[in-house]
Amino acid sequence: MDPNFCNGSVCYNQSAPMMNMKPDDWGFIFKVIFTPIIALVGIVGNCLSFMVMKTRMLREKSYSHYLCALAVFDSLSLVAVQVKTADELLYYLHKPSLFTYFTDAGCKLYVFTECMCYLMSSWLIVCMAQERLIVVFMPFKKHVLCTQRGAVVIILAIFVVMSYTQMFRLIMVTKIGDKCEGRPELSAIYTSLHVYFYQFALCFILPILIVSICNISVLCKIRSVSRAMADENSSSTRLTRGAARRHKTTMMLLTICFMYIITLLPVITVTMIVFVYLNCYPLHAPYVFINITPWTHVATVVSQINYAANFFIYVVSGKNFRVELRRIFSRERGSNLNSSKTREEIMLL
Repeated sequence: MDPNFCNGSVCYNQSAPMMNMKPDDWGFIFKVIFTPIIALVGIVGNCLSFMVMKTRMLREKSYSHYLCALAVFDSLSLVAVQVKTADELLYYLHKPSLFTYFTDAGCKLYVFTECMCYLMSSWLIVCMAQERLIVVFMPFKKHVLCTQRGAVVIILAIFVVMSYTQMFRLIMVTKIGDKCEGRPELSAIYTSLHVYFYQFALCFILPILIVSICNISVLCKIRSVSRAMADENSSSTRLTRGAARRHKTTMMLLTICFMYIITLLPVITVTMIVFVYLNCYPLHAPYVFINITPWTHVATVVSQINYAANFFIYVVSGKNFRVELRRIFSRERGSNLNSSKTREEIMLL
């Protein structure tokens, strides 16, 4: 979520390190130090995740398409955050902005692409949460409802729908000075669409609500199934082993969903605080803004973990992922398929 706020024609940009009134610099310094580190680690991890998910063993899974798309858009989101942080640093050092040489068309395209990356990262997690709901509640229909082709169609559909929701940026965004902002004559409409429709509805309320409902339902179902299997003392049956494998994959994907919620909570909290003061206590808003700005920078850094942590979640919770990752860096290839190590590697979760 991009923590920018406008009240009428007055805008407060929390991403800027200073606004005439100088806040404490420690939060901005924290962001300048850790943003490049998180971006570098996240992009490398996302590239490795994409490579692993495209291996022969995993590319046939429907969820691998979601994870590949998530790796792409997470990486683009990290690049967007890094670009914005670099621009803030230049502003802080009184240097020309990165957007100085942008045209109106360049501004439109940049803002549209940036918002699309954030939206796709959020809604791909929603898609994974809904697929897990289907797998857990309708395991006998998962091969019909959760297919590779279906996953690709859903990803493309989400991209088209999200693109349509952001078309207003291609119309209203222009270059003002060295910034890409909404047209002054359309500021009220643009502000409403940006804050209420984009930030609160599409980036926060709807994704968090859907993901939370799906995750809680899945966890409750897994718990009830585990109890039923324990009561029947059928831990050695083929059905039980199949359910256990599905549950391991489900728990990995649920971890990704919960990471999304947890890492976004700080920036959402800061966003809500400033938003409430802007609308309910406008006289106190500048003072609150200046005092909360360092914590906004910290919250922004925490939110970046959402785009960089998935690789480590896969490594910790996914045996297949670890196996395929070793295969990528190993010199052993198809000639060793008959070895005991390879037979272990091709076992499914």
